[in-house]
Amino acid sequence: MHGPVYREIYFRYRDYRFDSIEKADSFDASIFSSGEKAIYDSVINNICCYSGKILERFTHNEAPWLAARGDLPVTAPSDRIIGKSLIGEYFSAVKAKYNMVNPGDIKEYAQDMFLCR
Repeated sequence: MHGPVYREIYFRYRDYRFDSIEKADSFDASIFSSGEKAIYDSVINNICCYSGKILERFTHNEAPWLAARGDLPVTAPSDRIIGKSLIGEYFSAVKAKYNMVNPGDIKEYAQDMFLCR
């Protein structure tokens, strides 16, 4: 009900609950191309500034989450998987709507999502 989650990551870090994760596992950024790294950095700079509760609200207003949840009550747990095609369609539409050409273009989307709260 607080998802969506990537199960492997969720189970690795769930015991932290609402506390900060002091130190994450080592991370090898060299596996990413420069373009992928630019996107990664843009997400960190424009989305990681929000609290978990705000990020939860972001996802709960996005079409893939809404479609996967269907008519489930807000407080009902679910193990429904959000299909990759739903995610792809949604973010293709977001990319077109916000004319995202460069990684930094995610900023306007993040700001609009924050204002929807």
